[in-house]
Amino acid sequence: MITALIVAAGQGKRMGGARRKQYMEIGGRPVLQWTLKAFDGCRQIDDIVLAVPEAEIEFCRHTIVAEAGLHHGVTVVAGGVSRQDSVYNGLKAIGNGEYAIVLIHDGVRPFVSGRLIAACISGAKRWRACIPAVEVTDTIKQIDDSGIIRGTLPRDTLRSIQTPQAFDLQLIQTAHQMALEKGWQATDDASLVERLGYDVHTITGDVHNIKITTPDDLNRAEWILLQSGKNAFQ
Repeated sequence: MITALIVAAGQGKRMGGARRKQYMEIGGRPVLQWTLKAFDGCRQIDDIVLAVPEAEIEFCRHTIVAEAGLHHGVTVVAGGVSRQDSVYNGLKAIGNGEYAIVLIHDGVRPFVSGRLIAACISGAKRWRACIPAVEVTDTIKQIDDSGIIRGTLPRDTLRSIQTPQAFDLQLIQTAHQMALEKGWQATDDASLVERLGYDVHTITGDVHNIKITTPDDLNRAEWILLQSGKNAFQ
């Protein structure tokens, strides 16, 4: 069993405005619908779980999901205060399954390709934990609280991490349960698996697999959509 867990419960403070970024439109459709369509079009995916703000569950069921024209059924669950809480709630909705794989994906990464989804699934089957990564092109500096540079990190050892992050279901459930018990906090799911002492393998990501966070990202997303010539809703 292979499940896509799409996390879309964030407040989107960096985007500004009253509307959450996952509901803003590109190509005439909400960002979240494009993301759902990307996974819906992958034959290897068996189920989709969507974590959204609790107050917006019915809206997402009856508007976002119902109007997307999906082939898969979607289980909509309440997210939490943090992304980590939302993932934990989504994992509980999946239940337990031996030899199961889960792909955890940001709801505001609408351009994830079928090729990348398939590669992450293959990696999780092989290594139990697999995430996409792209090379860092800028020089990265370490600074202190005063803004003074305290070190320069070797760029060839750095990567920018994307989603979907794919895991053996039991492994990531254990990682999140341990995080809950010990109070661990992390900005991505791979970090929790790392804290368990497991190796997380990386595969080559996709520069177009952007996370829409700011108004400039929306403009870039429209450009990517235009250049691709694709319409997930045709």
